[in-house]
Amino acid sequence: MTALAAGLLLSAVWLAVWSYVLYPPWIRILSARRVRLPAPVPATPPVSVDVLVAASDEESVISERVRDLLAQRWPGPLSVSLGCDGCADQTAQRARDAARGDPRLRITEFPSRRGKASVLNDLAASSSADVLVFTDANTRFDPGAIDRLGSEFADPSVGAACGRLILEGREASPEAVFWERETSLKESEGRLGVCLGANGAIYAARRASVERLPADTTMDDFLIAARIAGRGEAVVFVGDAVARERLPEGPREEVARRFRIGIGAGQVLRRERWLWNPRRPLLAFVFLSRKAARWVAPVATLLAAAAAAASPTLRPLGLTALALSAALMFSARRNLRLRGLPGTLYYFAVINLALAGGVVAGFLGYRRPAWKPTGR
Repeated sequence: MTALAAGLLLSAVWLAVWSYVLYPPWIRILSARRVRLPAPVPATPPVSVDVLVAASDEESVISERVRDLLAQRWPGPLSVSLGCDGCADQTAQRARDAARGDPRLRITEFPSRRGKASVLNDLAASSSADVLVFTDANTRFDPGAIDRLGSEFADPSVGAACGRLILEGREASPEAVFWERETSLKESEGRLGVCLGANGAIYAARRASVERLPADTTMDDFLIAARIAGRGEAVVFVGDAVARERLPEGPREEVARRFRIGIGAGQVLRRERWLWNPRRPLLAFVFLSRKAARWVAPVATLLAAAAAAASPTLRPLGLTALALSAALMFSARRNLRLRGLPGTLYYFAVINLALAGGVVAGFLGYRRPAWKPTGR
């Protein structure tokens, strides 16, 4: 057990160092050699755009969201499709009131809650638009966001485009700092056409390129973009297509979100083996470096602690590590907040512990029964 614990720990450390320390400068250097030309002038007539929003009891934010989307400008046909997933509140009615009879808003009320992926599947299947824009109910777009996203599709090689999400709230918070680093990586990967880090707040895809999602996935944004990249189409990053969201209220909400992401990550590792295909070496390498390494590293760390606890030599260290992990998760559930460097280390630890739990659950076949929006 001692050798197993040491091997697992070394593997976890290497994966983390590669993904967080070595990979970022490597991908920036590689992408600096690839200069993307400006998007061509949109074709005449412009493509049609449909904005898809899956909502689950979002009455507190849906009015502002509908007004925000209908105020966006696009030279071609623009519509908004809202899917109410078994909503028990006034989400649909408040959306209608906010639209004030605008025929561009289409509302579909599903009688029972099935999950975000199923709602997006149905909305996409019933849409006739050329380009689908995916976003969340608790997000707002800067003026011109859809115009910038949609203009990328004048280039026939582009299959999907990811916008920039800005988290608002506490300045210099660990969440905001971490997200800015992630955004920088997306920019580099987008120049190479393999921006696998699309986020559900703001991204777009050609409707013809969007494949039906597994009903139980919790990573709809990753899967849609990754599958498009797997088809050989470019997935680009559009930094001036901006969406904004409020930061989570505290660690408890972020831990719940990371566990949900982990479930989807475990499902991807189990099901989407094509992502390792050496015939697309850049795609496989980016997936390994930015996604798989980060998903596996915390799991390997916990397994190393468990193996150490079973080793007579390392038992005190292993038990201490497991006890510390439990204490960190308990404190996160109690919404403990720390500032400065301790806060950054605490945030990094708890989100990775939550991610590890989700990865294991998803890999073992756990199906999340019902989706719940993250508190912002």
